[in-house]
Amino acid sequence: MNKLMEKMENVLAPLATKIGNNKILKAISGGFNMVMAIIIIGAIFSLLNTFQIDAYQNFLTSTGIGTILGLVGTFTTDMMAVYVAFTVAYSYVKNEGLSGDAIPAGLLSILAFFIMTPLTTAVINEIDTTVLTFDYLGSKGLFTALLVGLLVGFLYCFVVNRGWTIKMPEGVPPTVSKSFSALIPGFIITIVFLIINGIFATFTGETFSEWFYALIASPLSALSGSLATYMLITLMASIFWFFGIHGGQVTLPFSMILFMQAGVENQAAYAAGEPMQNILTVGFLFLMMLGGIGNTLGLNIDMLTAKSERYKALGRLAILPSLCSINEPIMFGMPIILNPIMAIPFFLVPQILIVIAYFSMSIGLVSLPRIAMGATGTPVLLDGWLICGISGVVLEIILVAISAIIYYPFFKIQDNIALKEEQKNA
Repeated sequence: MNKLMEKMENVLAPLATKIGNNKILKAISGGFNMVMAIIIIGAIFSLLNTFQIDAYQNFLTSTGIGTILGLVGTFTTDMMAVYVAFTVAYSYVKNEGLSGDAIPAGLLSILAFFIMTPLTTAVINEIDTTVLTFDYLGSKGLFTALLVGLLVGFLYCFVVNRGWTIKMPEGVPPTVSKSFSALIPGFIITIVFLIINGIFATFTGETFSEWFYALIASPLSALSGSLATYMLITLMASIFWFFGIHGGQVTLPFSMILFMQAGVENQAAYAAGEPMQNILTVGFLFLMMLGGIGNTLGLNIDMLTAKSERYKALGRLAILPSLCSINEPIMFGMPIILNPIMAIPFFLVPQILIVIAYFSMSIGLVSLPRIAMGATGTPVLLDGWLICGISGVVLEIILVAISAIIYYPFFKIQDNIALKEEQKNA
């Protein structure tokens, strides 16, 4: 095992370093690292607001506290694309050695992102009003936000490096001088994105965000409800997450379209005391969220045995959210995003666990999903019982153990790298 791990480390560690030095990937990674605090805060308040105990939920509803707690998710997760548009452009410009221009570039990126985002007309108090909805400010807009941030960062650096800026006389306060120096890059960036949006509005009748999301959504919506489709959707969600996109929010609507009817049929059959027929339902999806996307609860358990202080602390911090299938602390804290060492188990573990669970149900070892869908934030084992009864609890215990075993050698590579860095710094 040690020899295998050493060989894997010798191959994967240099690859990770090479990828980490890529200009575009560094901007994306840096941008997501900057929004980590917002993501973690949103995850924690989501956990507080969705914890499934009837008395607790009744208390939140009766006091109105649930509505207040929900604001955090609305202005974090549901607006993530706005934050990412800023941080990716900021990170790109800063990495190019233009630290003083990073904030103006980030603000211009938000402007460019809004230019690419659709507006809606609504009647409010009998007055036609133009509204910017949340539809493309969250997961639907993340792809656009990444592209906008990178393009704004590139254009800003391109203009500034050629000296196309307004230079103020000496003695002018730096903040005022920097504002004027951003004017020409700002005009160029604004014109470029107005042209792009105009082209799409003319030839497609949509904004770029709508067109691009439809482009990536069409292949998903054409898939049928089969085991291969289920595994493919899960893999796509993992791939999206690996590149920093909330894959679950991207693919969940299509999972609902493809598999919700089967879940409703199961629930009706269970209520009527009749045998259930369908394995692949949205309830099955919630059953398989063991720690979140990538089934990272097993990885989190591995972290509790870490030798490095970094992963030991992260393991303790993340274990409670992981038990409720919230794994943003691990995704961004390890990180798994853009990490080639962890990509292998992150893609592989969900596929293995889906096959095991599917055939366990098909041969009758585990009850079929008896409710149409689970509830976000329900703790592991409790959701297994709600969806499949006692056999679901046993299945989840076995699947978590398997995921911990598969993740372990890859985690040890990361742990050893972190331990060496800590010893070197000490």
